[in-house]
Amino acid sequence: MPPVKIAINRECNGCGICVRICPARAFTLVEQRAVLSGSCTFACDHCAAACPQQAITTELFPAEPFNFSSFAVDQNPAAATTLSGLVRLMRSRRSCRLYQDKAVERKILTDLIKIAITAPSGTNSQKWTFSIIDNRRRVIDFGTEIAAYYRRLNRLAEKSWLRKILTICGQPQLEHYYEEYYESISEGLELWYNKKEDRLFHGACAVILIGAEPGASCPREDALLATQNLLLAAESMGLGTCLIGFAVEAMHRDRKIKATLNIPAAETIYSVIALGYPQLRFQRPAQRRKIDINWIS
Repeated sequence: MPPVKIAINRECNGCGICVRICPARAFTLVEQRAVLSGSCTFACDHCAAACPQQAITTELFPAEPFNFSSFAVDQNPAAATTLSGLVRLMRSRRSCRLYQDKAVERKILTDLIKIAITAPSGTNSQKWTFSIIDNRRRVIDFGTEIAAYYRRLNRLAEKSWLRKILTICGQPQLEHYYEEYYESISEGLELWYNKKEDRLFHGACAVILIGAEPGASCPREDALLATQNLLLAAESMGLGTCLIGFAVEAMHRDRKIKATLNIPAAETIYSVIALGYPQLRFQRPAQRRKIDINWIS
């Protein structure tokens, strides 16, 4: 990470909040004033954000201004959030598998990415990557690449002798795939190639791919945290979303698929999201299985 510039002005009254809140322990108090005595390794901006005197300024990196195009946002970080409203939003979000033939504007897609990056990331690395397909024709092209991968995989899975040999050699993955997914994938491929029915992206006019560049301490978790932010924001905008795990798996197994999307080889994709305007709205929130909490005292 590039060096972080931190300045402390004369307004500092030595309250010590920056000393206590800095995860890198970069501050100390000298004669009742804060002094930068260490290296800022997190670039988290906690010090400036928490300083009651506004005595600290930071230059971290070219920062996203968070100017949204599709809605107005309250810039007050202390603005109250209604817990009941937040829970209602979380419960109302469901996977959408019926989309309208209606494009999502780029300004809305851009705002969704800005919301996604408000998520935390390990060691504040912010190594997320975002790629967007924003028209139905290109979504179909992407789906064709995914379908071709699974057609090849199904042809391998049909070979019982190969499944048996791999299982004997301690590699039962193909046998597991045959038992769990082969039949449903075969049905989906039949619909895709012969009836032009989209069981993968469900007719969505946009797809968002979230990944990570090399160098992140926990890239998968970072990408999935950003994904959850995006899913909830999309729900609040009246958009439908669906995570497409089969597409993620295909991209991990066949690196040529990334190349067709002009995604750098060094990036790893962890989340593929079908997105668009739903054909219908659900009338009640999602149910969840009863939880059994393991209390550890």
